[in-house]
Amino acid sequence: MASASSLPCDEQLMCSICLNMFTEPVSTPCGHNYCKTCITGYWASSGQTQCPLCLKTFCGRPQLQDNTGFRDMVEHFKDMRVREEDGILVKPGEVSCDICLVPKLKAQKTCLRCLASYCQLHLEPHQRVATLKKHQLIDPVSNLEDRVCKKHNKMLELFCQKDQMCVCFMCWKEDHATHEAVPLEHAFRERKVQLDCVTSEMKMKENVKSRSIKEIKYSADQSKKELEKEKADIAEVFTALVVSRERRQAELIEVIQKKQKAAQQKAEDHVTQLEQEVAELRRRRSQMEQPLQAEDHLLVLQRWPSLHLPAHTEDLINLQSDSNPPFMSDLHDLSQQSYVAMVKKSVARMEKTVSNEMEMLMHEVRLSDAAEEQMPDGFVREVWTPPLDKLMVIQQYEVDVTMDYNTGRHNLKVSDDRKELRYGEGETVVGMRRFPLQPFILGKEGFSSGRFYYEVKVSGCESWALGVAKESINRECLDLNPEQGCWTLVGWFPPRFQWYLPETGMTAPLQSPQTVGVFVDYEKGKVSFYDVEARTLIYSYSGCAFIETISACKAFLYYMTGTSFNSRPKLYPYFIVFRCNLNNPHVRITPVAHPT
Repeated sequence: MASASSLPCDEQLMCSICLNMFTEPVSTPCGHNYCKTCITGYWASSGQTQCPLCLKTFCGRPQLQDNTGFRDMVEHFKDMRVREEDGILVKPGEVSCDICLVPKLKAQKTCLRCLASYCQLHLEPHQRVATLKKHQLIDPVSNLEDRVCKKHNKMLELFCQKDQMCVCFMCWKEDHATHEAVPLEHAFRERKVQLDCVTSEMKMKENVKSRSIKEIKYSADQSKKELEKEKADIAEVFTALVVSRERRQAELIEVIQKKQKAAQQKAEDHVTQLEQEVAELRRRRSQMEQPLQAEDHLLVLQRWPSLHLPAHTEDLINLQSDSNPPFMSDLHDLSQQSYVAMVKKSVARMEKTVSNEMEMLMHEVRLSDAAEEQMPDGFVREVWTPPLDKLMVIQQYEVDVTMDYNTGRHNLKVSDDRKELRYGEGETVVGMRRFPLQPFILGKEGFSSGRFYYEVKVSGCESWALGVAKESINRECLDLNPEQGCWTLVGWFPPRFQWYLPETGMTAPLQSPQTVGVFVDYEKGKVSFYDVEARTLIYSYSGCAFIETISACKAFLYYMTGTSFNSRPKLYPYFIVFRCNLNNPHVRITPVAHPT
């Protein structure tokens, strides 16, 4: 058996012209080997009949001899090389070569013309023979029978557009002659374009949703961090409250102790004074008792001047003055008064106040999520007064609205504080139905989430319009219609005040309002108008299409151009002042006056 060192190397089996493995090797008279097509092509292109290696020139084109022995050796080497590199045994689930005997090798390609799968060794004729090179090769497939017409045993080469099915040429001639049929490749390209568009749209949606997921996760993490910080801050506030309570408790105890100590000191001082007076009384009494015990009348009368009490000692025996000394009232108060009862009473009042304050605080926190939530019961009216009506709750969502003078139309004038809109001179009255070329102006800031409320004083104008509009509205010719992105309330006075709704085209009489409140709930798709003085609802739009959707084609264009699309457009307050009989008609944005 030949060893590995005795086998020819790759260079020895390569044609010196094409630098590939010999194909149909032939020998020249000088003994060198070339591919038959390579040497004949070389002579035809160079115009010289010579050997490319040794440059030996021949007289005329010599007769090339097939080197059969060398050819067999090359084929054998190719076979050994293929078996070493691509001779992979087929595994379960893989496509096997239809030509190989046991053991079968893994197929490398499937020929749709031959309806067979080939390993690398048996695929070689399709890579070498010119007629076989025209066959269509695809990656190995196991379901070749599905590609053959069961009726005619022919390849399914056409696609019927009407029946949407693959057919062979005979089927098309017999059953689909009147139908439009195209080659499978053409139908595949059309479907591929459609699938590419759909997959691009799906990819765009995936990217949008992925970004939304990231944003939501980031917001959730940030909210969690902020919540933890707020919890720590709240705990710190309540800890400070507890520390303050303990400090005030210590101060109260100290005041009571000082008062008790002062009263005790007064009592001790007075006891000392009384003890001294008692000792003096005992001494005086002893001096008086000695003459009396002797029963010597003369001696008593002779000592009477010295025994008579002086004026400054009269108080010593004044029982009335000793019965109620001035400090006794303090001692009596200290003994009879209960500071515990006073503390309990004050603490009960404080606890009630704190409890109501906490309830009000929790209610305000809940109001951040639901404006129409019912107020909790059990509040002390002196501490907290619940809202008088629904409008009072809505007014808590007040925002600071200003006018953008850059969006003004016609003779509109905006005040320096951007709160007042006036109508100038030189304009004609416009119709109330379509409002062409509206003299309108937009708010400075837009809103794309949550709730917001603002009030506009309209008493300075007989004919006006208020509302909100999407940022995508036609600003050259504003159409006051919800379908165009405008939600409006129109009011005009003569002959009597009425309001008009572009949504329905209906009018209704109404008491002339002084101030109109506009409330928008973006999440619920709701726009409401209120008469602030009467505190009543004028009209409410519901189911408003604030959030926009776009077609797949438009979304694909956004994706291809690399631009982002925000499905939550901003809503801008807008204001319209019509020319009327009033001199210099105007409307003004006013701060919300909360009722008390």
